[in-house]
Amino acid sequence: MQRTALVLFCMAFPCLAASFPDYPVKPASEYPNIVVKSNLAVAAVPIDDTLDQYKYFGMDLKSKGFLAVFLVMENRASNDSFLLQKEALMYGPAGRSGSNLANPAKPSTADKALSVATYVPYYGIMAHLMASKSQRLKQNLLEKELQSVTVSPSVSVHGFIFVPAHWKHSSRDKIQLGIPFVRSGSDDRITIDLEF
Repeated sequence: MQRTALVLFCMAFPCLAASFPDYPVKPASEYPNIVVKSNLAVAAVPIDDTLDQYKYFGMDLKSKGFLAVFLVMENRASNDSFLLQKEALMYGPAGRSGSNLANPAKPSTADKALSVATYVPYYGIMAHLMASKSQRLKQNLLEKELQSVTVSPSVSVHGFIFVPAHWKHSSRDKIQLGIPFVRSGSDDRITIDLEF
């Protein structure tokens, strides 16, 4: 009986042993949604397609109320570095004031995304397999999540942010994202606004 249940469980969850590929990175200028300001080029790619969400994250983020957004940031300056503080990123519905993304000191986006799990009755080894799958999904999200970073001259950095989003039927509301940078060694602040 337990053996049959284990076989059915493994057939139902083929992604247990799956690895997740990295999202393909191109120069910022090759993405359609790009803004260039003060020698900083930032491109945003929302991952709306459910198949792509499963491919890169192993789950449907849309059903959990999140939109994965791939950011590519290029510093085109020859001398200046820019600091991106992830906790200062702002998001909101297009045309309205925004809110900060989650504070890193609070539960991470990965924890929130995985908090709504699919219920499957399981015992013993099956419980271990589910915990292992959940841990791999969480680890994958954390590895791909953009962190605070200094963007040095002539350098490109990239990563995902996970933005709360709302869908109506098959379409979602437009999102406005404010990405603040601070020029290293000064109080000069530059905010790049993207809408998608």
